[in-house]
Amino acid sequence: MWRKMRISNVPIFPKLVITFLVITIPLFALSLVLNELGKQEVKNQISNSITTTIHYYFLSLEKELERIIRTQQEFINDDDLMQLSNEISIMSDYKRTKAINDLKKKLKSLKDSSIYIKDITVYIPSINGTVSTSNALDTPSTREEAEAIAKATYTSGIPITSWQHRLYLNLTYPNNLMKRDGQIKPPQFIQNIELSMEALTNALNSFPQDGGAILFNDNWVIANDKYPEPLAEIRQKLDETIQQSAVIKKQINVGKEKYIVIYDQSLFLDASLLFYFPEDIIVGQLKTYGTWFWLLVCSSIIIVILFSYGIYLLIHRPIQILIRRFRNVEEGNFNAALPTTRQDEFGYIHNRFERTVQNLKTLIDELYVQKIRLQQSELKQLQMQITPHFLYNSFFILHRLIKNDENETAELVSKNLGDYFQYITRNGLEEVPLEEEVNHVRSYVEIQNIRFSNRIIVEFEPLPERFRDLMIPRLILQPLVENAYEHGLSDIVTEGRLKVGFTAEENKLFFSVEDNGSGLTEERMAGMIRKLSFEYEGETTGLINIQRRLKLRYGERGGLEIMHGASGGLLVRIYIPNDKGE
Repeated sequence: MWRKMRISNVPIFPKLVITFLVITIPLFALSLVLNELGKQEVKNQISNSITTTIHYYFLSLEKELERIIRTQQEFINDDDLMQLSNEISIMSDYKRTKAINDLKKKLKSLKDSSIYIKDITVYIPSINGTVSTSNALDTPSTREEAEAIAKATYTSGIPITSWQHRLYLNLTYPNNLMKRDGQIKPPQFIQNIELSMEALTNALNSFPQDGGAILFNDNWVIANDKYPEPLAEIRQKLDETIQQSAVIKKQINVGKEKYIVIYDQSLFLDASLLFYFPEDIIVGQLKTYGTWFWLLVCSSIIIVILFSYGIYLLIHRPIQILIRRFRNVEEGNFNAALPTTRQDEFGYIHNRFERTVQNLKTLIDELYVQKIRLQQSELKQLQMQITPHFLYNSFFILHRLIKNDENETAELVSKNLGDYFQYITRNGLEEVPLEEEVNHVRSYVEIQNIRFSNRIIVEFEPLPERFRDLMIPRLILQPLVENAYEHGLSDIVTEGRLKVGFTAEENKLFFSVEDNGSGLTEERMAGMIRKLSFEYEGETTGLINIQRRLKLRYGERGGLEIMHGASGGLLVRIYIPNDKGE
């Protein structure tokens, strides 16, 4: 039942669109599944091909370095090297020079046989020098360098030795340290083949697929610096699935990007090759088919919507016109009539509804005019209800001041009294700027201060500048102050206080009047709140009159509140909408 009610609340046009979409969506879903399966198969085929190619390149590099190491080890039996290492003391200068030159040619031949060799150096302790393929002179530093590289072999691994961010293939003969009479016997020679970092990097760049490549072990790393940002996260996630001497191909997500990762290991080199590239590189073309598919889907949806709109024009549009008319009536707009020339069932319903709206408008107009007239009569009644006691006291004060030759004070009283009665008796304006209403209250307070001989201190908070010209109903503040004087402060002998405040909040503007008089008992307070909260028949003056006028002017957004003040007296607040500038 609940589901039927929810479906019945949906308008006709969405129902038509949903119906057609329900029919076509299974076809779209099937097409999408087939497209995804085909794309996945093509992606697997391409990635498998790349994996095979990368493994072949890595195997070729491994074989090349293996050949270099094997050729390097053959130097152990080289005649020239053996003579220079063991027979230097009995060799003539000619033979010594010839042996060095022949050895250098052999080293250069080995260097030229591979692009991965940058330099070859052989340190021979017996000649206290080195034989190198470079043009560097024999210096003590080369011996120290050779020995340092030989020692690094024991800490950074074999066959590739890492020393000072360079890679070497080290051959120390003999490779074990022998002691003689407690002394460490030096090796006969130390041969170091420095690998070309540039050539290795170029090899990583020569892979047929554009992607990031890194050749590494625990002591050294060579990378081609493509896609460096996701490398750390890829290595971290890959460490969880690495198996010894196994080729791994998997997909790793780094942020929003997907990467195809290929991992290969070489036990001989004690090194690993990591190759990765964004998945979009191989599925970029496949996404074009997906774009065409979604274009077909969007086109189909547009056709469905246009077809549904055609039915909407025939059936639903007249209903929609009536709905708009209903909304106008809900918003209080009874004059926005929507004429129709239809003669069918919709035309009949439309005409009957318009006649009902006109009758309702007539009844509302009569009630609204009646309330407006009531408001105007109550305002005039309030203007006429000037307390005779205040009038008598004002003239008595004025008489006393003149009699005592207090002309300046009498002039001030007469001016304020004139301003007071001029504002009270104006009948043409129902709303005035807030600043004029506040000035009227100030005139009233000036007269009362003289009456009470300054026994009451009145504090006016500053009026916010942006609300000075805000239009408000006339005579809503002065009755609050008058009520405080007559009921709250009339028995005060000294130190009476009256505070008039203005507070602006996000959606309300408050005017407050607070005194430090005796206040109201809880029973009287509750009775007064009840009178302000409900339509009270009978008394139409004072606070109730102000409450009625505020409700009629602002609705629920305006009104009057009474409560106990912080100083023990009564606090009365008026609130109106803070819609300045709207």
